[in-house]
Amino acid sequence: MRNRKFLALVALVVLAGLITAGCETMAGSAGTGAGLGAATGAIIGHQRGRAWEGAAIGAALGGITGVIVHDIRDRRVQSADAVQEEYIERGEWQPESQDRIMEMRRASVDPQQLRRGQSGRATMEYDVLGMGGTEVVESREIRRGGQVIGQLSSKGFTRGDGTWESSQAFDITSDMDPGLYTLVQRVRGGGLDISRSTQFEVVR
Repeated sequence: MRNRKFLALVALVVLAGLITAGCETMAGSAGTGAGLGAATGAIIGHQRGRAWEGAAIGAALGGITGVIVHDIRDRRVQSADAVQEEYIERGEWQPESQDRIMEMRRASVDPQQLRRGQSGRATMEYDVLGMGGTEVVESREIRRGGQVIGQLSSKGFTRGDGTWESSQAFDITSDMDPGLYTLVQRVRGGGLDISRSTQFEVVR
C-alpha cells in the first residue's frame, strides 16, 4: 500500500513537471527543471520516509541550474532588550510609540568567488522591533544581468524582537555558467519589506 502511494506521488509530480514544460515560455526553462527536480526529490524523500518534503527540496534544486540548496539555519544573536536600548539611544524608537521596525544590518555571500563544486553560504542579519512575534517571509533569489534566474528559498518564520541571523548553504555544480551573479536576500512581514543585494562570481 505504501509503495502504491509513493508511485502515485511520483506520477503526480512528473505530470506536474510535464504540464509546466508544456506551458513553458522562453524565460521559463527553470520551471521544467523544477518539475523534474521535484520527481527526483520525491524519490529522495521517500527513502527518508518523507516524500512530500523531498518533492519540495527537489523543486528548489531544479529551479536554478547549477545550484543545490541546503537547509536554512537561524538564531537570535541579540536580545529584544539590547535592540530596544540601541534604538532608543539613537533616538529612532520609543516603547510607547508602537512603531514597527525591521532593518537589515548586513547581508553577505561567503566566499564571494566560488569555483564549480564549491560550497557557499548566504547570510543576512536583521533587526525586528515592536512587532511582537510577527510572521515574516525570508527569501533568497539569484539574478544575472538584472534578471531573476531562480530562487534559493522562500520560507516563513515567526520572529520576536531582537537581531536575527539567517543563513543558507548552497553548492555550485559543474552546470553553473561562469560569471558574475547577484544574490538578493529579502525579508517581508508586518507591512515592512527590506532587502540587500550581494554580488558573487562563479569561476571555472
